[in-house]
Amino acid sequence: MKQQLNYTLWITFLVSTILIYLFFSSGEFSFILTLACGIQCFGFGLVFVTISITKETSGLSKQTFICCAQALLARLFSILTFEGYLPSDATGDYVYRLFEILSLIFCILTAFSIKNNKQELFQWYYFTPVMLIIAYYIHPGLNSHSFCDISWVFALYMESFAILPQIHLFTKREGIIEYHTSNFVITQALNKLICVIFWFYSYEELNRSADESTISVAPWLSGYFVMVAQMISIIITADFVYKYLQSWKQGIPLVMLPS
Repeated sequence: MKQQLNYTLWITFLVSTILIYLFFSSGEFSFILTLACGIQCFGFGLVFVTISITKETSGLSKQTFICCAQALLARLFSILTFEGYLPSDATGDYVYRLFEILSLIFCILTAFSIKNNKQELFQWYYFTPVMLIIAYYIHPGLNSHSFCDISWVFALYMESFAILPQIHLFTKREGIIEYHTSNFVITQALNKLICVIFWFYSYEELNRSADESTISVAPWLSGYFVMVAQMISIIITADFVYKYLQSWKQGIPLVMLPS
């Protein structure tokens, strides 16, 4: 039943993505940012819908969802007040923002549903202060507003490490990984891969975005930091993605062994 539910949700998402592109997009390259955001939203929604039906949350990391909630809230502060980091595609006006709002709602509701797990090594407060400090000193200036520029890049830095508690939890659990849990990790990895593609062609715009009002000590490095942060997230999930693809190719459930 869980597998059928996941298939249904994936099909619904794919159809919705095609419709959004056909009726709301202006066809610009930056649409892929909206696509990445939609994939992330789908991942959060998939988990929330599944656990609401099954009431099963044992394989999920509460710390990952707390980290993601912080990142989403910070980014919303930026994109709801300024337009500097929105996709120039027509979907950036409303669709992108809607995906972010829905992601935050799903993420918070899921976090409240997950019980604390003693097996979790990484806590959210290991990451938040460090990412805030880095964001304060290294941030772009597309909004020309320090607080909202810092909020946006803090969200990106935070998301890059947010999946680490979930990946670590996998190493502490033995048995089959639930479909919604593995698909959540895959959607987050795919989100980062698409973002890397976008920023590979656009990161220099971040390096040139600072003005006289910026408090960033090295704004010319912000584009490089953004690229590195995205790559770190991909590296963190690489082994899991490989095992996921192998199990999918063989048509068997993904089984993890404790380290």
